[in-house]
Amino acid sequence: MMRTFATDIITRAALAAGLPEGRVIDMVKRDNLTIERPRVELQFMPEKYTRSGRTLGLSRDGAVQTRKRELYVVDQDVAANALADDEAWLEKFSYAFIAALPRGKNDANGNWVKIRAQKATFSRPPDKRVGDRVIEVVARANRLFLITFTWRVTGEETENLIPSFDFNITHKGA
Repeated sequence: MMRTFATDIITRAALAAGLPEGRVIDMVKRDNLTIERPRVELQFMPEKYTRSGRTLGLSRDGAVQTRKRELYVVDQDVAANALADDEAWLEKFSYAFIAALPRGKNDANGNWVKIRAQKATFSRPPDKRVGDRVIEVVARANRLFLITFTWRVTGEETENLIPSFDFNITHKGA
């Protein structure tokens, strides 16, 4: 569920930044020449759970009180690797991509999911030199973004405030 949520958020931000439709994919084993560039490859890291127990909300409906509790706080890191043939396009895309990421959004359960871009690493292959000249067949560059999604696992507890009493009083007259 959260994997689909995170993929949707990253796809929307990438499309808003100028990536063509259908170019956000799962990470491939190695760079394949048949897969078109520019593209964004996603890799999901292990989730980190932290036990909590905070009370998030309290509501009363007549004699029933419902308490919503935060059971766990979950951090999900996603590595989004933007690959391109043009460094200038990649620079423009990178800035627009980060600007298009929202601060957060509500998930399917109505809980707020915080979204943060943590790191970005630029890289390109080293130059191939023959003597004093650089031989460049295809200029390739990529920028690896680490995006963290923080959400919560919640539960609800209900409790009766007024116990029910059954008064069975028989009155004997004089």
